[in-house]
Amino acid sequence: MDWKMHMIAPLFIYIFSMLLFQFPVLYALQALTLILFASFLPDLDHPKALVRKATFIIIFYLMVFAVTAEMATELWLKFVVITMMLVLTRYAYKHLPIRHRGKKSLHLWRYAFVLPTVFAFIFAVANINITLVLFNIVGYGTHLALDKINKF
Repeated sequence: MDWKMHMIAPLFIYIFSMLLFQFPVLYALQALTLILFASFLPDLDHPKALVRKATFIIIFYLMVFAVTAEMATELWLKFVVITMMLVLTRYAYKHLPIRHRGKKSLHLWRYAFVLPTVFAFIFAVANINITLVLFNIVGYGTHLALDKINKF
């Protein structure tokens, strides 16, 4: 299915839920980010997907931020650690052992609940409103539902 439909359908659900529940602005922005990210997440295993590139770039920069913020060492050592992280992130990006379709794919319904569970744990640890995980489930499920509909 076209990436535009994977973005438009969750947006309609998001707008409907915002009109229905009238969430605060910060919560609404967080929900929008999560529902859109989750709606593209099943394509993470596609070699040409933009979400794949963006996710690995974000992971790398978060790791760089964590290293520079937490490491109380000399600049050259930070540079060495960041370079190693770049190499490892690049390797993981190039060799993600998942296929875009089939049994080793992220296009399975079980991941619509497994990945949000991981997000829920991360949110609990980071003290983020755990109800945002529902937008993650909706985004991921919308992607899978649209792919099923497109098959018919």
